[in-house]
Amino acid sequence: MQLVREHMGRGAADRPLILFEMALAEIGNNVLRYALPPGSVEPLVEFELKLESKTLTALLTDWGPPLHNQLTPAMPAPSVETGRGLAIARKALDELGYQREGEVNTWRLVKRL
Repeated sequence: MQLVREHMGRGAADRPLILFEMALAEIGNNVLRYALPPGSVEPLVEFELKLESKTLTALLTDWGPPLHNQLTPAMPAPSVETGRGLAIARKALDELGYQREGEVNTWRLVKRL
């Protein structure tokens, strides 16, 4: 992300980049936590980051089990300690997509800067 900041001339306090990083951390954490293919001891994840014009896109690909809950869950009650990641990412990004094709999960995170 530092290279993106330097390339675009944006500082560490740039709000759109902070929101993108936060969403990437939330989705990335979930992918690393749940992306274990059957019989594996470590998740296999591919990550691609693209900056085109003023649009930042991250693709996270894994071979773990499919997403079983909905992509658009509501924010949990304040007393609930988990389940906020997707809701936070949805709010922080311009687009959040998930696709399951065969045995492959792909997450697409988009932020217009």
